[in-house]
Formats: sequence, C-alpha cells, structure tokens
Amino acid sequence: MAIDSAKSSQHADSAGKTARVRFVLAAILVLNVLVALAKLGVGLLAGSLAMIADGLHSLLDGASNVVALIGVSVAARPADNDHPYGHHRFEVLATLAIAGFMLLALGEIVDQAAGRIFGDSAPQIGLLAVAVMSVTLLINIGVTLWERREAKKLDSDILLADSRHTLSDVLVSLSVLASFGLVRLGFGLADVLVTLVIAGFIAYGAWQIVREAMESLADSAVEDADRIRAAAVGVEGVEGAHAIRSRGGAGRTWVDLHIQVDPAMSVVVSHEIASEVAEAVEAELGRPSDVTVHVEPATLYHLSRIRPYEVADGADWLHTAD
Repeated sequence: MAIDSAKSSQHADSAGKTARVRFVLAAILVLNVLVALAKLGVGLLAGSLAMIADGLHSLLDGASNVVALIGVSVAARPADNDHPYGHHRFEVLATLAIAGFMLLALGEIVDQAAGRIFGDSAPQIGLLAVAVMSVTLLINIGVTLWERREAKKLDSDILLADSRHTLSDVLVSLSVLASFGLVRLGFGLADVLVTLVIAGFIAYGAWQIVREAMESLADSAVEDADRIRAAAVGVEGVEGAHAIRSRGGAGRTWVDLHIQVDPAMSVVVSHEIASEVAEAVEAELGRPSDVTVHVEPATLYHLSRIRPYEVADGADWLHTAD
C-alpha cells in the first residue's frame, strides 16, 4: 500500500511560486539587457576588451533569463500520462542551457583576448567608461542580493543558478574597474589580463551549474536517511523503517520508505499511520515533498531485512517479531 502526501493545496502553492519566479526572471532580463547595452556601447567607444567582454557576459545573462523563463513555464505544467511525475526536470535542463550560454561567452572572450595580446592597441579609458561600470556594478549587486533572497524563499534551483551567474558579473565588474586604473597608469596589458580573469569566472560558474544539475538528474540522495527514519519511527504505531530513498530537484524532494507495523493491525489503521508518517517526514524536511510510504508487517523478516533463504531451519522466524 503506497500513500502519497501531496495535497491539493500544494498545487496552488506551486502555481504561486512559478508566477513569482517568472516575475523575478522577467525583471532581471530587462536589467541585464540595459546593463549589457551600456557596457557594450561604451566599451566599443573606449576600445576596452575587458568592458566588451563584460558586456557580452551581461548580454548572455539576458539570453539565459529567456531560456530560464521557458524552462520554468514548461516545468510548471501538471503531470500527464507521458510525465506522471510532472515536468520538474525541465527546470534542471534549463540550468544546463544557462551553462551552455556561459561556455559560448567563454570561447568568444578567450579568442578576443588572444588577438589583443599580439596587437599593440590599448583602450582609451575616460570618465564615461568609469561611470557606466560603476552604475552597472551597483545594479548587479542589487540584482544578486534580490535574486538569491528570492531563490531561498521560493526554493528555486533556476533562480539560485542564475544568481550565481549574476554574482560573477559583480566580481567581473570590479576586475574591469581595477583594469581601468592600471591602464591609466600605463599598464595596457591589464585589459587583456582582466579579460582572462573574466573567462575564469565564467568557466567556474558554468562548472558549478553543470555539477549540481547532473547530481539532480542522476537522482543523487538529497536527504539523510537517518533523519527520515527518525521522523517515521516517531509516529505512534511504527515499529521500524528501512529502504529509505530520496532524490530532488527544482525545489521539490521525493522520498519513499518502508515502515513496519503490528501484523494484526487493520488496513484502515495502518493506512492512517502511513499518512501520518508521510506528513511527519515532510514536516521534518521543511520543504514541499512527495512522500510514498510502503506498509509492511513487523515480522523478523521485515524488521531485519533477512531474506528467506538466509534463515536456516527457522521458517517461523519470518512470522514473529521477536
């Protein structure tokens, strides 16, 4: 007998979460496009490769926001016959697309930096370039803090991934401003060196996103089994729990476990206990969870997980709790 703790109220909560995630992504998309255009325009005027690279980075942030919006919309679709577990994995796939955009930017930036090393041109840094970089830096800091806060509040993988990308923009912008000072002091190669630093930030951010997405797609355990077991056996009537598994992604956790109850217990009572266990586990995890509980009789076989062929001359052991 399997009991699913998903409630109708969770669907309403999920719809509200999706709407909020879309709003955050749309607002950040507008800001990213404005920031990117400002950096690219002034960077081209000043001839600063680092500023142009930073602008491309911000422009790809906007492109990743578009991909994220598409991914969130698909992930919000309800379960159907072809996707009985829902479409939550599509949000994880969208984070991989973000990483792909970051890697495209990486290739372009490294190529431009290599060409500048063998050239003799140097950027002409003026007050306008410094002002634009300073203003966009403040915007990126505000966006990063806001998006990270919303990611934690909404438990959204895609917002968290995007906030990491935006954080790299903050660090990159600081590096670009530092290069401006060095260029003004006569160290023209600083523009290229900072461009390579930008490439490093992009590569590291992409790796983090890919690693976490692959862990989710590979169904890596996301919760401690002992913690789940403690919540289950804390329910009155539960004599044991094992075969505990968990996986997660896109702000939701899936758990399944076996519990043991008195063999003489009625189906009705054991059903109620299983429902209480599902609720207790979800409360312990503190996040939306689909908890499936399989009920077994509290016999030696189920309590100790001894297989029949492992019991010598003791068939009666399989039907006693002692």
